[in-house]
Amino acid sequence: MNPFADFGSMGRFYLDNDSYGAAAFSFHRAITQDNTNADAWNGLIMSFTLMRREEDAQTALARYALQEALPFDKNLVTFAMMMFQRSPLALFEWFRAMSKRFGLTSQERETYAQMSDEMEQNYRLLEEKQGEALLKAQGVFSLEEFAGRVMELDVLTSETIDSLFTRAQQWLGEDADSALNAVRLLCMVPDARSEKMLRRVCRNEDMNGKVITQALLSLRWLGVRGNIKIHKMGEPYVVNLDDPQPELTISVPAAYKPALDRMKLWIAKEQGVVSAEEYEAHASTDEPELPQELADKLAAAEVPSAWQEVIHTLIRASYDQYYPFVPTIRNTREWSNAFILLIKQYIEGIGEPWPYGEPERDDTAVLHRNWMLSAYPDFKASIEAAAKLRALLPK
Repeated sequence: MNPFADFGSMGRFYLDNDSYGAAAFSFHRAITQDNTNADAWNGLIMSFTLMRREEDAQTALARYALQEALPFDKNLVTFAMMMFQRSPLALFEWFRAMSKRFGLTSQERETYAQMSDEMEQNYRLLEEKQGEALLKAQGVFSLEEFAGRVMELDVLTSETIDSLFTRAQQWLGEDADSALNAVRLLCMVPDARSEKMLRRVCRNEDMNGKVITQALLSLRWLGVRGNIKIHKMGEPYVVNLDDPQPELTISVPAAYKPALDRMKLWIAKEQGVVSAEEYEAHASTDEPELPQELADKLAAAEVPSAWQEVIHTLIRASYDQYYPFVPTIRNTREWSNAFILLIKQYIEGIGEPWPYGEPERDDTAVLHRNWMLSAYPDFKASIEAAAKLRALLPK
């Protein structure tokens, strides 16, 4: 079978080879040609999700739900739950749309209809309590509103390729946010000029560190492999996109997992889920995996997702800023302590009481904390914004 016989086949080929930007472009073109192409919708949503393009994934999921001629796709349920977790209005509308699709058993149809009814009841209570305006300020939109947003790939269908590259070049000469928009756009434009511009970004030592790291990711998502020269922090470096070391990822690097586990373990200790002795027995080691018995207990601990997101954001910010010159994660307890210090700063900053005892303090943990904060100068401002939003919520 020729993988380049049509846009849908091209998209699947690129997706299977971790070239998510080229895949998204191909699937979007396939949908433009035939908006009932279920496989292309599946691939487009998956590509956006794997690139952590949350807004585009939400838009694609909403458009898929509003296309009544499309069949039910069970593989998209998890994506919808993840992407619309902060928008209960869109979530119940999405499941209601799914309950009416063909390809469902009668039991599945009943289950999804019941789920959507329960979700709607919960949303209506929330709407009554907070009001529509406040919910919209928190990003709670309907499927129609999500679907109506314009994606960059939409623009590509109406804009000439030359004007697109002119716009990207202009963005690269502006601030870091504009440059990030440019490199994230270029990964979805399978053209030799995209690769050339992204390689140039990687070699530009005056470019923001996050932009250079994103350019590396964009090259990989564009389908480029082999060695890429970069210049960062005054040092030249070569990254092999076939097997980048350290790990090149848009998610939290795997090296941080043991430290994150110890962070959760400390919280579990404070909650009384695990004993101080159990905590100490594991926290004092650098074992990469939790013993199964301890992992089972940890699953019972309540670690709010918002707290974890704060740490994930800071890890990603520092990793993006300094990659590939990032520290090797050893002495994971010290990193765990740094994470807890940051969570405490966030919780108290938004006006909530810190529910636990004092975090373990050591000089190295403070250094780790400061290293992460150095890459996220807006941390204090983001806390202040969260505090203002929290103040608007009904008590």
